[in-house]
Amino acid sequence: MKKINKQSKFALLLLFMAVAMGYSSCKKTDEGAGGAPVITKVRLISKSDTLSNVVHRVTLDSNSIYDETRQVKFDSTVVAGRLNNQYAIVGENLLTTLSVSFNGAQVNYNPALLTDKSIIISIPATTPYGASQSNKLVVTTKFGTASFNFPILQPPPIITSFSPVAAGSGEIVTLVGTIFEGVTKVTFDSIPAQIVGTPTSTKIQVRVPAGVVQSRILVTTPGGTTRSTGSFGFKALLYDDVFATGWGSYLGYNSTINLVNTVNVKRGTNAIATTFTDGYGALQIGYNGSTIDVVRSGLTAIKFSIYGGAGIVAGSRVQLVINGNYGNPVAITLTPGVYTDYTIQLKDLGNPTVITEFVLQSLGNAVPSTIYVDDLGFI
Repeated sequence: MKKINKQSKFALLLLFMAVAMGYSSCKKTDEGAGGAPVITKVRLISKSDTLSNVVHRVTLDSNSIYDETRQVKFDSTVVAGRLNNQYAIVGENLLTTLSVSFNGAQVNYNPALLTDKSIIISIPATTPYGASQSNKLVVTTKFGTASFNFPILQPPPIITSFSPVAAGSGEIVTLVGTIFEGVTKVTFDSIPAQIVGTPTSTKIQVRVPAGVVQSRILVTTPGGTTRSTGSFGFKALLYDDVFATGWGSYLGYNSTINLVNTVNVKRGTNAIATTFTDGYGALQIGYNGSTIDVVRSGLTAIKFSIYGGAGIVAGSRVQLVINGNYGNPVAITLTPGVYTDYTIQLKDLGNPTVITEFVLQSLGNAVPSTIYVDDLGFI
């Protein structure tokens, strides 16, 4: 066998060292510079600017960004994130990323999309949010950890249901949903409601404010304002500017009725003006439509508003009678000069099983005397 001389051995050693250095150099290049990670900003995937204050996903194909999270107008850089949205973490030495977390909760990322200068992530719906959190984005690589101030915004509240679907002034309505944390306001359209007790993240109880007839319910939290999809109000409307179909066949006795009255209107354009020409005159409204089944319709009470007009003084009264059942009337004390809301339980009116007639009869009031009736219906 031919011996390898010293020069050959030395040459082989140099060749081995060169190959090893080359491999090491290539591996280092593949893994980035090898320094500690640095986060310089977080940006949206899209820079397009179209809709503001709209909550929806931001994806690679998205053309929407959020005004309240942008750092610079018409720039995609943001200073806070939203759940279920996609972002790019921008910085240095990010190629060897091992984990990404928001408020201590790790999020998934696609290693195939990693570069030394960016990480593409989506913030999942389970990520903690709110003022009690650390508001920290943390990236850990093979060569260190970087922390960046980046709060996760609370999503808008979600209203899934409310009950009862109709109620009188001062009665309790329970709202059910999610993300009610930090609720600051509940309104029936623009009318504020009193929050009762201590709300939870899934339930709020409020008192129905005066003056509500039909409306949407709005809940406001630090995450925004959400409006109910369903409307709160009467289950069966009898009068609202005009009579509902089937109502109005009698209209009254010992009284004059003006159905197109435009003064002392509570809401809308008209109220029923009734002037009693006898101490026991009445506004009598008949029904000749298809049967109103109380149980099947879920009716429990009748709600209406009365303004005490000319001739009505403190202590003036009328009585409410349903279906001509004068053996079960409910007396109502009127207030002169203002509208008063009344909610009368059907069980106090003889527990009718169907509805055929509505009567408001004067109880010995001065003659003539006038009342104005508005927003009349069953709840």
